[in-house]
Amino acid sequence: MPKPKRPPPKPAAGAAPGILELDRFSSADLRRWEALSADLEELSRELFFALRPARDRLRPQLIDALQGSPHLTSLPIEHWARIVPHEFSLVPLSAAGSLRSFGGRFNAGVELDEGTLLPWPALYLAEDYETAYRERFAAPRSDESSGLAPQELALAGRDSFSVVRISGRIDNVLDLRTPTALDAVAKLYRRIDMPERAKTLRKRLGLTNRRSYMVRTAQQLYVSIFEPNWRGRPAQFGLPANGQILAEIVRASGYEGILYKSTKGKGDCLAVFPDKITTNSYLALSDPAPEETRHTRLDIESADELCGFDTLPRRLGRSSFI
Repeated sequence: MPKPKRPPPKPAAGAAPGILELDRFSSADLRRWEALSADLEELSRELFFALRPARDRLRPQLIDALQGSPHLTSLPIEHWARIVPHEFSLVPLSAAGSLRSFGGRFNAGVELDEGTLLPWPALYLAEDYETAYRERFAAPRSDESSGLAPQELALAGRDSFSVVRISGRIDNVLDLRTPTALDAVAKLYRRIDMPERAKTLRKRLGLTNRRSYMVRTAQQLYVSIFEPNWRGRPAQFGLPANGQILAEIVRASGYEGILYKSTKGKGDCLAVFPDKITTNSYLALSDPAPEETRHTRLDIESADELCGFDTLPRRLGRSSFI
């Protein structure tokens, strides 16, 4: 015997006939939400700008700690993968695209607020095609399948892209695949106290101690750098993410790149800073390229053109980044 059909829900009192109300709020709710949003933005800006003097005072020690890190490595690269938007198909080793918008996990883009971080480029690649694909199109990791499902491939429907294989060697790489690589940095960060105004805002917003926004351990810093929604603060407030703040100090410490675990695939990823590349480091296309391809090799000779600084707005001079 078939089950009787459940009658449709009744419209809320005062709702127009035939309209199913999804939510209800008042003008007072809107004002409260606007106030909370303003407090959250003020808290975020307070935690960046008010803490900058403390970070600046610690900067020499942070650089010393990173330069003496046991996680410095020389990385051989054999047929790693890079996915390039169609517009950059003839310059697959150019990092110009990384300067757009808010930048990447380990580089700053042009849309971060003035007075935060000046832009610098990074060339991103992964050790296999699947990891590169998942990173490029934010396809979630699936431990149950060894390949890309059709619905994941469909994510690329709007974009044309090229896949290139890259080999080479980068001599000075910070291996950031474990939280222990951040022990020395976190030890210094522990000296920084939360500003009083930030404490007031945190209390007003009802944030718990777990959401204190102050880094005290290497694990906390590691998690904040590799959180899935790392773009939230840059997109919402125009402020750098923790990974971008750290990468700026890593670059100043003389590193040419950062090695890290993919947050989407099973392989490793590498962010290379082309403007910091040294004499013995290079990246080259593993396979023959079309005749029109500009630069099949990134090295100290070609780095200047492949950085993409010429694509920046005129108000941002190249001299600011060196």
